[in-house]
Amino acid sequence: MSDIGSPQQLLSLKVMRLVRPKLMPPNGGSGLSTDPADPSGFSQMISDATRSRCGDTRLDLPVGEFLIAPQMFENIYLGETFTFYVTCINETTDQKTTDVCVKCELQTNSQRVQLPCNIDSASLGVGESTGEVISHEVKEIGQHILICSVSYKTPQEEKMYFRKFFKFPVAKPIDVKTKFYSAENDDVFLEAQIENTSAAPMFLEKIELESSQNYTVTPILLPEDNEMRGCMLNPKDVRQYLFVLSPTDSHHQAGYKDMTTIGKLDMCWRTSMGERGRLQTSPLQRITPGHGDIRLFIDKMPACVRAAECFEMCCRIMNCTDRPLDLKLMLESTQALIYSCPSGVVLGQVAPNTSIPFSLQIVPVQAGFISISGIRLYDSFLKRTYENDDVAQLFVS
Repeated sequence: MSDIGSPQQLLSLKVMRLVRPKLMPPNGGSGLSTDPADPSGFSQMISDATRSRCGDTRLDLPVGEFLIAPQMFENIYLGETFTFYVTCINETTDQKTTDVCVKCELQTNSQRVQLPCNIDSASLGVGESTGEVISHEVKEIGQHILICSVSYKTPQEEKMYFRKFFKFPVAKPIDVKTKFYSAENDDVFLEAQIENTSAAPMFLEKIELESSQNYTVTPILLPEDNEMRGCMLNPKDVRQYLFVLSPTDSHHQAGYKDMTTIGKLDMCWRTSMGERGRLQTSPLQRITPGHGDIRLFIDKMPACVRAAECFEMCCRIMNCTDRPLDLKLMLESTQALIYSCPSGVVLGQVAPNTSIPFSLQIVPVQAGFISISGIRLYDSFLKRTYENDDVAQLFVS
């Protein structure tokens, strides 16, 4: 942190970030170790004091041999909680200050946030101080400026005021890349690749996909897993997750144009010392596949049939337009199959974003894999014919 203040004030303001200790390197010594990167020498003072008090170089603490305290102002990452202690001290020898008020604000690239601080109308005698612990969840990346404003009155009732600025950057802890895959039955598969872009290991505690109202989500797990489990990610490590989203019963009323919003990824993690972070992505969007004016669904049909044996195929036609369709079913037999049901059947009007069922009786005349083709739908409103070929395949023995 860098600060700018006025040396002519009766009061001084100090800000200290509060963090948990970190693990010392494997080649460190015993006792409550010091951080060699600490320029203030405060950690060395703690170590010397504990040695002189205990009379030994080893503390009677079970974890004291493995921790470093304190540490320098380390990286702050998006989604973490920034906690600091602000204190105001009267360092004069003979003057008392009154109406001491401290205000803290956090300025980002897009906004200025007022932080809760209850230091108000305080009186500080010689050598006295007042302080408070303040926490704030970091929700933006980039440069942040902590602005601390102090106002008070001197013994002569003169109003005094000064500010200090503390600058620190906020980095992105994880990088998320998503890919969408569309299935024939309107299901959507979401692949999420999560990379640890921070400088320290993290434990991914929770990865959830909060789907939109048009979908229900199910995570795809390994056979040995019963639930979505967390994992440890070292810096630059990548973990992949797969979800399947199935349309709800109301997606037909919503229409295909409203099916672009999938949902949000919610991620929680912890650092090596248990500090928690949480991030949620912006709404994930996908490009809906183009189906034209109508879409033909195959609801039921056999996978294998015998030659010259009639079978039934249950179908459904959906109107993907914003206008009604007046459809007539036309059938054209091919070299591989013959339709044994009448052609020219009027299906009637189909409202927008709705579907109507119908069934076909088909007799295959060739052995091997054949394709179902020759289904024609004629719209009497626009005098347009919709051709549906190669809509399904089956094996004929």
